Amino acid sequence: MTALVRIEGLKVHFPITGGIILGRRVGEVRAVDGVDLEIEEGKTLGLVGESGCGKSTLGKAVLRLTPVTEGRVLFEGDDVASLQGEKLRAKRQHMQMVFQDPLASLNPRQSVDTLLTEPLRAHGIAYEKKSRVAELLDQVGLPASAAQRYPHEFSGGQRQRIGIARALALKPRFIIADEPVSALDVSIQAQVLNLLEEIQEALGLTYLVIAHDLAVVRHVSDDVAVMYLGGIVEQSSSDVLYDEPLHPYTKALMSAVPVPDPIVEATRERIILEGDLPSPADPPRGCRFHTRCPFRQETRCDDERPELRDLGEGHLVACHWVEEIRRGEIQPRAQDLAASG
Repeated sequence: MTALVRIEGLKVHFPITGGIILGRRVGEVRAVDGVDLEIEEGKTLGLVGESGCGKSTLGKAVLRLTPVTEGRVLFEGDDVASLQGEKLRAKRQHMQMVFQDPLASLNPRQSVDTLLTEPLRAHGIAYEKKSRVAELLDQVGLPASAAQRYPHEFSGGQRQRIGIARALALKPRFIIADEPVSALDVSIQAQVLNLLEEIQEALGLTYLVIAHDLAVVRHVSDDVAVMYLGGIVEQSSSDVLYDEPLHPYTKALMSAVPVPDPIVEATRERIILEGDLPSPADPPRGCRFHTRCPFRQETRCDDERPELRDLGEGHLVACHWVEEIRRGEIQPRAQDLAASG
């Protein structure tokens, strides 16, 4: 299948100012630092990583909600990162976002029918208000009577459904869902995830789902990309990644996920990462992960940033020693291992 969205060498850097001279640039935060991704039409790419790794910034940059420092974001063949004015406005009609916190992203002073028709008015699209609002509410499983109510009158799950309905108003082809269920109760999360899948199947949508919860990503994604400190360290199909993670960071993430089998859970080993996530304002030289990596080798790791390499069948990994780790020739340091039981 062809890629609907292609991200090439994307960088998003934010200036740090200070000093005696007002506005003097003294550094930069490298929130996204050289990302390449492809999302096939009709598929879902899950983007996972720790808080602060740049996931949400990448999602906003794809829609140009955040300025792009360098690189290209190709949507339907057009570079969104370089579009301006009406051309960018026209392209955005087909690219929408579902935000993490529905209460913060919905105007509390607007009723639901106003929230859902505002995108249509902004883009000058003719519509019949009552029927269009009823159609959108029906798509997300809410009654037509919800149209005259306000966001604070709904539960968290219902508000997120309204946020999804607003994203669907312009009939987009591509939706970015930024932590779409992290602000919801666990009992409601599955309902919203199932709704997103049903809508995708019915409308043929393409998704980028950003999350830190590995279970959420596995549930909804065809492919998964793992992000660390502004870069992608591993990418493959969802089944392959969860069955055989290869990058040390991905291995550590997977080892922290509970297994619903008490015997397996009691005997398996967990990889405990040392230290905190480094600052994107001062990222480590070489491999960004080497300061916390249990498989670190001073040769190359400290000085040379690894490129994403295809190890077969589209399984991409950015690690100098992934083959040696896979064969068991390089073992993790003893202090970085702990029995989960």
